[in-house]
Amino acid sequence: MDKGNIKESETSSEDVFLGNVKLEPRWDEQMQDEWFTLQGGTGKVRVQLAYKRDNANTPLTIDAFDLLKVIGKGSFGKVMQVRKRDTSRIYALKILRKAHIISRSEVNHTLAERTVLAQINNPFIVPLKFSFQSPEKLYLVLAFVNGGELFHHLQREGRFSEERSRFYAAELMCALECLHGFNVVYRDLKPENILLDYTGHIALCDFGLCKLGMTETETTNTFCGTPEYLAPELLLGQGYTKTVDWWTLGVLLYEMLTGLPPFYDENIHEMYRKILQDELRFPDEVAPDARALLSALLTRDPNQRLGCNGSSAIKQHPFFKPISFPHLMAKKIQPPFKPSVTSAIDTSNFDEEFTSEEPLDSVVESSFLSETVQLQFKGFTYNPANDGVLGASMANHTPTGLGTSGDRMSGRGRGY
Repeated sequence: MDKGNIKESETSSEDVFLGNVKLEPRWDEQMQDEWFTLQGGTGKVRVQLAYKRDNANTPLTIDAFDLLKVIGKGSFGKVMQVRKRDTSRIYALKILRKAHIISRSEVNHTLAERTVLAQINNPFIVPLKFSFQSPEKLYLVLAFVNGGELFHHLQREGRFSEERSRFYAAELMCALECLHGFNVVYRDLKPENILLDYTGHIALCDFGLCKLGMTETETTNTFCGTPEYLAPELLLGQGYTKTVDWWTLGVLLYEMLTGLPPFYDENIHEMYRKILQDELRFPDEVAPDARALLSALLTRDPNQRLGCNGSSAIKQHPFFKPISFPHLMAKKIQPPFKPSVTSAIDTSNFDEEFTSEEPLDSVVESSFLSETVQLQFKGFTYNPANDGVLGASMANHTPTGLGTSGDRMSGRGRGY
């Protein structure tokens, strides 16, 4: 405050001049809170300063971001590490080409992904920060998670300890439980769709195959997912419910404990036969409680499968006895593994095949999508006004992730 700049008409007889303060805002912090020595007076004054950009009415475009690194690719586009220019925050930007989505009849899946990400608030599920579109492309902006895919770590180590497998399975169960509470079935649980944040917590990503509106009794018949993880009822075309997610959780837990899915075969048709008919076998290293849980989750009859009446029965299984789920949800349980991450912008856990590529939002020749086609993407934009605090640090980084919508039959492999 500067007395020299205050007009006499703006003061009253009750005003007291304490002194001058020269403020130098630091825009790289969330909240500035300091004591300043008064100039021309005695004592100090405490000033709290926060800045929030009013961006509610400002359309977001690709020009709002600096493109830093390519971190993944998929059938519809690419994923890049970006920096938002006005806040300097680091995000992951998922770019999808509308023409590809239209040609593969994936509009509903893509819109479902955006809807789910905008609705869900769960510590183990990727939240959506922004979404916007151009005439040719769709853009999803998510927080940047740089601990690497669970697939990458599992491939490198062969298999995980029971403690580590239990920790990941418990966090994933909480994520699936949250989705089911919103009447969403995930349908594509696999190590490639799970990221680790820099502290070692999981972040479930890629919601391109999820199905909305799945109440407790609702069934669907869409044949989709990853071959190694398909539930028997899905293969038989009988119609399936949310319970398919508990089968896939069982397959994932088995793979983490042993290194391979339970019915794996290089021949897909033979693998399908095994899923439907073969006895579930365990290597010697799988402990009794783990065997009991896996047998209950990998029950072929969905009406007898553990979790068919809700996730509470799974949580109460002896295998999860060491886990306090309230502490887990509050992230008060120390992850058994911490990825090697040097900074909030470190991309070393992503494949050099991607990160060595020049980050460009490629120009798409005008595809002349009709107005009727463009209307299918109405409502895709999401730009909440509460992302205005400047700066970002790993201390307040929200675990999240991203993935590129795949075909209805999703394959195995690295990348997004």
